[in-house]
Amino acid sequence: MSFRDQHAVPGPAADPFARFQALFAALEHLGGNGDSLRLVAINLLGVPGEPDAIAEQVRECDRELAQRFGWWSSTPGDTRRVLASQLVKTGDRADAFVAEVDRVAALFRDVGVRRGGVYETLAALVLRRALGGAPATRAHVERFAAIYAEMKRYHWWLTGPEDFPACAMMVGCEGTPADIGAGIEAIYRALHERAGLWQGNALQTAANILYLTRLGALEIAERFALVVQQFRAAGAKIGQQEYDDLAILCFLALPVERIVANVLAIRDRLTASRWWSRRGDLGLAANLAFVHLVGEDGALGPLADAKLLLDIQALVAARQATVVAVAASG
Repeated sequence: MSFRDQHAVPGPAADPFARFQALFAALEHLGGNGDSLRLVAINLLGVPGEPDAIAEQVRECDRELAQRFGWWSSTPGDTRRVLASQLVKTGDRADAFVAEVDRVAALFRDVGVRRGGVYETLAALVLRRALGGAPATRAHVERFAAIYAEMKRYHWWLTGPEDFPACAMMVGCEGTPADIGAGIEAIYRALHERAGLWQGNALQTAANILYLTRLGALEIAERFALVVQQFRAAGAKIGQQEYDDLAILCFLALPVERIVANVLAIRDRLTASRWWSRRGDLGLAANLAFVHLVGEDGALGPLADAKLLLDIQALVAARQATVVAVAASG
């Protein structure tokens, strides 16, 4: 689905703000980092049922995952709860997912993929989604490793285990690993040169997400630049931490003015309600606006792929921020 197909836009979903608040309140008993609980609540917006019943499903799934990913694991509790919400969202089972994580880890070692800790677990989740629930094969993991090598070839100093989830998503894309690497790099350069964005990890993440649009590098860079321009014209501060959130908005088949107006309206409601996030209100507002604008029919194909990748990258960013904060306090 391209923003050029504006005649094919589905009707917007119901206002997600009240639903988000109710889910967050029901989930608070899980404890943990507020940023990760916000992501859990957003993941569950489209799940039918009462918030308390959904929260109980997440609690039970988290309890099962804790048997495999306990306090000693490289997958901490906050990450585990987000994993649980993804499994509840898709109707997956904790035991089946854990078995797949272990099997994929063995394939990674066989193929020579470096150990990635929590990012390896997240990559296994993305592979499970990208392959429609089918088990990953050695060929899939070899393709994963080749895509990672291409990304590393262009940006050896930026590319690391935190890019495992993006590489896993690209396994399902058309083209050779060399084609995929060149396509991502073309978007990265166009975003820097045409949209004036800072080079670095945040820009690479945005390029990874935008590659899923299947659009040419210049076309998607111009779209991104227009989104940034509209936000800044409205007084919003756009920094590197917003790049991935704005990237997902480029998938919406709507006029940029409408997208920006919706995000800012939700941001103002978040501010009035004193919601706070380490990533800022704009990121949370962009996530909620995406759910609101895309509608039920839009949660398919590249849109769903990009949203999953954005959610995973948001989790990665939240985890990195927590590590930095803990190190600073020590």
